[in-house]
Amino acid sequence: MTSFQYITDKKGRKKAVIIPIKEWEMYKKVLNLEEEGEEDTPPVFTKAEVLANLKEAVEEVKLYRQGKIQLQTAEEFLEELKQEGYL
Repeated sequence: MTSFQYITDKKGRKKAVIIPIKEWEMYKKVLNLEEEGEEDTPPVFTKAEVLANLKEAVEEVKLYRQGKIQLQTAEEFLEELKQEGYL
Protein backbone atom coordinates (compact mmCIF):
# COMPACT_ATOMS: atom_id res chain seq x y z
CA MET A 1 0.00 0.00 0.00
CA THR A 2 1.28 3.45 -0.87
CA SER A 3 1.98 5.65 2.12
CA PHE A 4 1.37 9.26 1.14
CA GLN A 5 1.89 12.22 3.44
CA TYR A 6 0.12 15.48 2.70
CA ILE A 7 1.18 19.07 3.33
CA THR A 8 -1.81 21.26 4.12
CA ASP A 9 -2.42 24.97 4.51
CA LYS A 10 -3.80 26.63 7.65
CA LYS A 11 -7.35 25.70 6.61
CA GLY A 12 -6.45 22.03 6.19
CA ARG A 13 -6.52 22.05 2.37
CA LYS A 14 -4.02 19.69 0.76
CA LYS A 15 -1.31 21.62 -1.05
CA ALA A 16 1.37 18.97 -1.72
CA VAL A 17 2.04 15.29 -1.35
CA ILE A 18 5.12 13.40 -0.15
CA ILE A 19 5.74 9.86 -1.35
CA PRO A 20 8.50 7.43 -0.32
CA ILE A 21 11.67 7.80 -2.42
CA LYS A 22 11.55 4.18 -3.62
CA GLU A 23 8.09 4.77 -5.05
CA TRP A 24 9.19 8.10 -6.58
CA GLU A 25 12.07 6.35 -8.37
CA MET A 26 9.62 3.79 -9.77
CA TYR A 27 7.18 6.52 -10.93
CA LYS A 28 10.01 8.49 -12.54
CA LYS A 29 11.01 5.44 -14.54
CA VAL A 30 7.47 4.49 -15.55
CA LEU A 31 6.42 8.05 -16.43
CA ASN A 32 9.73 8.83 -18.14
CA LEU A 33 10.51 11.74 -15.79
CA GLU A 34 13.97 13.14 -15.16
CA GLU A 35 15.39 15.44 -12.52
CA GLU A 36 17.45 18.52 -13.25
CA GLY A 37 20.99 17.56 -14.19
CA GLU A 38 20.11 14.14 -15.58
CA GLU A 39 20.69 13.34 -19.24
CA ASP A 40 18.66 15.31 -21.73
CA THR A 41 15.80 13.48 -23.39
CA PRO A 42 12.99 14.79 -25.54
CA PRO A 43 9.86 15.92 -23.68
CA VAL A 44 7.20 13.32 -23.01
CA PHE A 45 4.42 15.66 -24.17
CA THR A 46 4.25 18.34 -26.85
CA LYS A 47 3.38 21.91 -25.93
CA ALA A 48 -0.07 21.48 -27.52
CA GLU A 49 -0.70 18.33 -25.44
CA VAL A 50 0.33 20.07 -22.22
CA LEU A 51 -1.95 23.02 -22.93
CA ALA A 52 -4.86 20.76 -23.84
CA ASN A 53 -4.36 18.73 -20.66
CA LEU A 54 -4.20 21.89 -18.53
CA LYS A 55 -7.40 23.19 -20.11
CA GLU A 56 -9.12 19.87 -19.37
CA ALA A 57 -7.85 19.95 -15.77
CA VAL A 58 -9.18 23.47 -15.23
CA GLU A 59 -12.59 22.43 -16.57
CA GLU A 60 -12.63 19.42 -14.25
CA VAL A 61 -11.84 21.61 -11.24
CA LYS A 62 -14.69 23.96 -12.21
CA LEU A 63 -17.10 21.02 -12.43
CA TYR A 64 -15.85 19.68 -9.09
CA ARG A 65 -16.38 23.03 -7.41
CA GLN A 66 -19.92 23.09 -8.81
CA GLY A 67 -20.51 19.64 -7.32
CA LYS A 68 -21.03 18.06 -10.74
CA ILE A 69 -18.16 15.57 -10.66
CA GLN A 70 -15.98 13.72 -8.14
CA LEU A 71 -12.20 14.01 -8.54
CA GLN A 72 -9.84 11.04 -8.52
CA THR A 73 -7.58 10.56 -5.50
CA ALA A 74 -3.84 9.94 -5.90
CA GLU A 75 -4.38 6.37 -4.74
CA GLU A 76 -7.06 5.86 -7.42
CA PHE A 77 -4.74 7.33 -10.05
CA LEU A 78 -1.96 4.94 -9.09
CA GLU A 79 -4.37 2.00 -9.17
CA GLU A 80 -5.45 3.08 -12.65
CA LEU A 81 -1.81 3.15 -13.77
CA LYS A 82 -1.35 -0.37 -12.37
CA GLN A 83 -4.45 -1.65 -14.17
CA GLU A 84 -3.22 -0.15 -17.44
CA GLY A 85 0.16 -1.86 -17.00
CA TYR A 86 2.26 1.25 -16.33
CA LEU A 87 3.23 0.18 -12.81
